Amino acid sequence: MSKVETFVRTTELGFALASTYMTAITFLQTSIYKKFIYENFEPFLLTFHSFFEHLLGRLFIGPVLLDVFILVLVLFLSFTFWRKGDVVGFGRLFSMNMLMFFPSVIDFSMFNWVDLILLYEPKPSVSPLWVFAVGVLLQTTYVALMFTVRFRLVRQELLERGAEPEDVDGVSRGQMSYLAMILTGTTAVIVFLYYAVPLTKGLLRFEFSELPYPHLVIGLACTLLIAVAIVLYLRSFGAETE
Repeated sequence: MSKVETFVRTTELGFALASTYMTAITFLQTSIYKKFIYENFEPFLLTFHSFFEHLLGRLFIGPVLLDVFILVLVLFLSFTFWRKGDVVGFGRLFSMNMLMFFPSVIDFSMFNWVDLILLYEPKPSVSPLWVFAVGVLLQTTYVALMFTVRFRLVRQELLERGAEPEDVDGVSRGQMSYLAMILTGTTAVIVFLYYAVPLTKGLLRFEFSELPYPHLVIGLACTLLIAVAIVLYLRSFGAETE
């Protein structure tokens, strides 16, 4: 394995572990997690505390230790998915991170449908800016890993066709530089939109206030746009396959 390929794989590992760690830390501070752990599991753990003392000495088995266990477990899974190094593994990594990230989004949602099933009071321990930053990190990680997988496939294909290793390393460096510019530019645009949306919130609210049922109209319009986008994407994917 050349230095360039090692750098690519190390970058993938950094993205994978960083995104999983930040998502797990955020998940452990969500209201839904605290609802289950501190109200359901803690009495159970305290009941068997004396039993655990005989097995593990003075070590206390409680929510704090459970938090550490969950953190170590998801980091181990993240490392396992990275070690696999293919699209399937990185897809599973992204799915795991999104499942942990979802409760933090619910905490700040204006329409908390989870509360209709599980009665609880959202009391997030993190700020909206924190959740936004973790969300950007998740999307950046997913895009970066999908591109690096393609870079490694291209690299392998070039080597199999007889290209010189030095030339292949140059191609990989150029691809990584291009990826860095894409991620930097996209992140800058997302941050700009994050701070620009509150400035236009009042104007949009004034424009939509005259609609008879604003939530219904906006929801229907967004649903139609999503449906059209999915249809166009599937048609383009079918054309590429043919």
